[in-house]
Formats: sequence, structure tokens, C-alpha cells
Amino acid sequence: MNALAAEWIKLRTLRSTWWALGVGVLVSLALTVLGAATVISRWDPGRTGDQAAMGVVVAVYVGVVLAQLPLGMLGAMTASGEHTSGMIDVTFVAMPSRARVLVAKAVVLGGVAVGGSLLIAVPGYLYGRFVAAEFHPSWLPAGAWTVVAGGTLMIVVATLLGLALGTVLRNGAVATAALVVIVLVAPFAARVLPGGDVVNRVLPGYPALQLIEQVPDVMPTWAAFAVLGAWAVVPLSVAVVAAARS
Repeated sequence: MNALAAEWIKLRTLRSTWWALGVGVLVSLALTVLGAATVISRWDPGRTGDQAAMGVVVAVYVGVVLAQLPLGMLGAMTASGEHTSGMIDVTFVAMPSRARVLVAKAVVLGGVAVGGSLLIAVPGYLYGRFVAAEFHPSWLPAGAWTVVAGGTLMIVVATLLGLALGTVLRNGAVATAALVVIVLVAPFAARVLPGGDVVNRVLPGYPALQLIEQVPDVMPTWAAFAVLGAWAVVPLSVAVVAAARS
């Protein structure tokens, strides 16, 4: 608990935390509101209440996923900034277990990522219901929970991937560039390469988009969650090993 408290104090006292979180939430919320209004205006009048509710949730979580890059950058800056300033040495003196420090950072950042996703999703969902009022949307149909979990997990994974990259590379600019390549560049590059479709499906973007119903299902839902979660677990495991050997 002491490690968690210390990491939370460090994170919330950094100006960059609030800039990254604020930019990510505000831009994503603005795009969510605009996108939801545009999508709902094109709906068929015969849409049922459950279909309307599902459509609102999907539109909202497309916007939520847009916050992955700013929050991933926050994760990268959190780790690399401590190495640059030398604060990490002080941290390790107070808490010699480097694995425990990294796990505490991951838990705190994961909580911030979930909070950020809610700051986008809740207002966006309420706005979407307001715009779709003529369809009398139900609250949350059963299928909506997969979308909610998938969109939220994508934000958490991007944040923790940034943390892992910042820990291993120890340079904010390089870690951010690597994050951009994995999240944005690699999926586009894979589409033009032989066998790229297979590669694209094991990158974090495709399973996340499948879970929020933006691309065709090419794997079971459990597999999509597993692939997506692995993009947080595996890099963090590498980061723990790298931290222990440094």
C-alpha cells in the first residue's frame, strides 16, 4: 500500500499528468459527441430500443479508444521522466524491490486510465441517449458489456504499454515514438505487406476494434481479450526483468 500511495502522489503532482489526461479526455469527448450525433442522425426509423442503446454504446466507445495515445504517452512519460530526472534512484532507495515499484506504477496508471475512460464514456453515453431519444433506447443490452470492457481495456493496455516502453527505453521521445509505431503505424503498414492481415490481428488495435464492433470478427471474443491483454502483460514482464537487471 505504501508503494501505491507513493506512486499516486508522484503521478498527481506532475503537471504532465493533467495535461495528458485533460487533452485525451477533452478531445476524445468532443469527437465522441460529434461522431454520435452524426451516426444517430443516419439511423433507420425502425430501429428498436435495444438496437438504439447498442448503437449509442458503440459510438461512445469508438471515441473512448481515441484517448489511447495521450494516455499511452502519459505512461511513457511517467517512467522515462523519473529516469531522466534521477528520481528513480531515490524511489529505489526507499523501495528496493524494483518489480514492486513497477507493479505499483502499473496499478496507479491503470486506475487513471479507467477513470479517464469513464470521463469520456459517461457524458458521451448520456448525450447519445439524448440525441437518440426518439428511438426510446433501453439502458444497456447484454452485448453492450463486451463493448464497454473492450474499449476500457484498450485504454488501460495503451497506458501500460507506454509505461513498459518508458521503463525499458528510458527516453520519453523514443518510447512515445515506439508507442505510435505499435498503435498507429504498424496496423497500416501490415495491410500492404504479404501476410499482413495475420500480423494485424495480433497487434493491439484489431482485437480492440473487434470488441467495439468496428471490424469483422476473426477470432472468438475470449481470444480478442487475451491478445489485447497480452500487450500489457508481456511488455510489463519484460520491463520488470529489465528493471531488475539495471
